[in-house]
Amino acid sequence: MAEVPKNQLALVAENFQGDFTVKEIPVPEIEEDEILVNLEYSGICHTDVHCHEGIYGPLVKLPYIGGHEGSGKIVKMGGNVKNWKIGDKVGVQMMNNACSSCEFCKKEKHFLCPSIVEFGVSRPGTFQQYIAVKPYDAVKLPDHADLSIIAPILCAGVTIYSALRQCHLLPGECVALSGAGGGLGSLGIQYAKSMGYRVLAIDHSSKEQHCRSLGADYFVDAFSENLVPYIVQV
Repeated sequence: MAEVPKNQLALVAENFQGDFTVKEIPVPEIEEDEILVNLEYSGICHTDVHCHEGIYGPLVKLPYIGGHEGSGKIVKMGGNVKNWKIGDKVGVQMMNNACSSCEFCKKEKHFLCPSIVEFGVSRPGTFQQYIAVKPYDAVKLPDHADLSIIAPILCAGVTIYSALRQCHLLPGECVALSGAGGGLGSLGIQYAKSMGYRVLAIDHSSKEQHCRSLGADYFVDAFSENLVPYIVQV
């Protein structure tokens, strides 16, 4: 096993709406069925802002270590871990510990599972250097993966990809993306095009060039009086 320090640095908020400070805290101990990931990158999601503002109240554990879009490499493994090795690249996502047997899990709605544990909400997240995770909750990445690009995809990317999948469209059909010029929308345009869909981007007129550069086939200003007729026409 790789040498792992006893302590690490983490970005910590002691109170809701309080300042974040860099603190030295212990590196998590792992169970026999867990892996320890040395995080190299973490995305920042608006959910992190909500947690810090106290919007989720008692769901958020204080002191608060946010983040749920992490990527890094395995530096330590429990004795019962199989099919992984030290140095493997790993993605760490928000929702973990789904039971896989409840009615929600069987419908692939794992985010509604009563057993879910959320990094960056109910337990310390990816705003730290090391994190312990169950192998079945980790995303094994190819050796050539760019960890800096992967991190934000683990929340924003998964969110919009899941929505597109649930549309059950056929190649050649059209999908309308509201807020297409934003973070999720920008990924959504690219995913939809790779899935063979035609894309109608809806956003402020200032986002048209950006949306078209990503592959949008059509664009309509979200504030246009002709918004609904244009959508119906397309």
